[in-house]
Amino acid sequence: MNSLRPALAALTLALLSGTAAATPDIRDTSFRDARGARVQQLQLTVDVPPARVWAALTTDAGLESWVAPVVHVTVGNDGMMEASYRLTSKIGDPDNIRNRIVAYIPNRLLVFHNEHAPKNGPFKAVIIDKIRTIVELQDLGDGRTRIIESGVGYGEGKDFDAMYEHFRSGNAEEFASLASALAGQPVDWKAEAAKMEVAVRKAPAAQQSDPTP
Repeated sequence: MNSLRPALAALTLALLSGTAAATPDIRDTSFRDARGARVQQLQLTVDVPPARVWAALTTDAGLESWVAPVVHVTVGNDGMMEASYRLTSKIGDPDNIRNRIVAYIPNRLLVFHNEHAPKNGPFKAVIIDKIRTIVELQDLGDGRTRIIESGVGYGEGKDFDAMYEHFRSGNAEEFASLASALAGQPVDWKAEAAKMEVAVRKAPAAQQSDPTP
């Protein structure tokens, strides 16, 4: 998520995603507030109760099922969510993604912001630092939950525009991964890493055979 991958991706960097058994109903409900500021927002309804969604957002095992293969979270005001997409990483490595928990209400609300992103990332730290991510869980009854993720703090200009578009698509992929994990199909990170390695190896050969100048 915008970072629960910086998603954590809240900011969560959306580099990998799982495949859901069925296409989840993800709705883009982004808008501009009364001041004209952009609010990036996605909604997803899942057939599981809020407590299960909360566990997927706030436990190591839950986050590992859809966010990243290496994750550790300490829930609380000023808590920390730390993650890496590298299978060989360890918690505490200097290049891990770290998201600070600003506030929370169990089973209902999680607010966080990115405190550290990997070096050579696609966005300037001063831009990422402006964003806050709010995840709301609405109990719809009958074991169903509406998940609403909102990203606030987007300014104007090409740097904010690029980040907004990146997370618009990336967070939708993350939501699909979350829906899949909640349906009992977590991301297989070793398989994803293997597919990524194959794609990287094939890229130079494809470029060489491409006659397009």
